[in-house]
Amino acid sequence: MTAPKFYIDRIQEDFRREIAWTIANKVRDPRIPDVVTVSTITLSSDTRNATVLVSIFGEENVQKEAIEVLNKAAPFIQNVVAPRIRIKHFPKLYFKLDKTLDYRERLDNLLENIKDDLV
Repeated sequence: MTAPKFYIDRIQEDFRREIAWTIANKVRDPRIPDVVTVSTITLSSDTRNATVLVSIFGEENVQKEAIEVLNKAAPFIQNVVAPRIRIKHFPKLYFKLDKTLDYRERLDNLLENIKDDLV
């Protein structure tokens, strides 16, 4: 059975806030950079799985390593966040890199390069 959209939207925002706080304050791994932003959380319709998109400042190899570490730390993050959010079944967390900022920067650069041609 699927949950209503307003319920999923509220839970996603709660998860985003709590996971961001947990990564910043509880996860102690030097391979995770200081600047990690939880951009979006996508919950499955049955709320059993959650994809957590994170933006990580740094080089590509640093970003990949940080995603690996976050996925390995997912059970710990789940245990910290679970008591803070009221939900029947706590979802399994999957961390992925959010490349929206990279795409935006690339698009801005392309537009800057053709700006003179447009005038």
